[in-house]
Amino acid sequence: MGKKGAAALALVMLVALMGFSVYQLGAGNRLALSFNEAHDSEVVMYSAAWCPACAATRDYLTARGQSFVELDMEKNPAAAQEFAQFGGHGIPLVLAKGEVIRGHRPSELNRILAPLQP
Repeated sequence: MGKKGAAALALVMLVALMGFSVYQLGAGNRLALSFNEAHDSEVVMYSAAWCPACAATRDYLTARGQSFVELDMEKNPAAAQEFAQFGGHGIPLVLAKGEVIRGHRPSELNRILAPLQP
């Protein structure tokens, strides 16, 4: 294979990798939406009792009056399995209306969820 053939192959592989990455990002959101629906909640939070960022996110959601389902991965093996499908690292993991948020990120929650009511 000549230089042009190798360059063309490298380009095709790069485009395929980019396409797969975009697909995977979409797959994560589809999975998140399916878990929101399965738990009958527009917000699902995967957490652990010892996690300060989880506590901050819990307090934030409660203060804004947002209903949510909280799943403690250390007490709930099914929740741990669901969490693992998102890569299994970084808590809290919040699924908000089909979008994935890692960590305590109030600005992202505000962007996704309905504005606070006066």
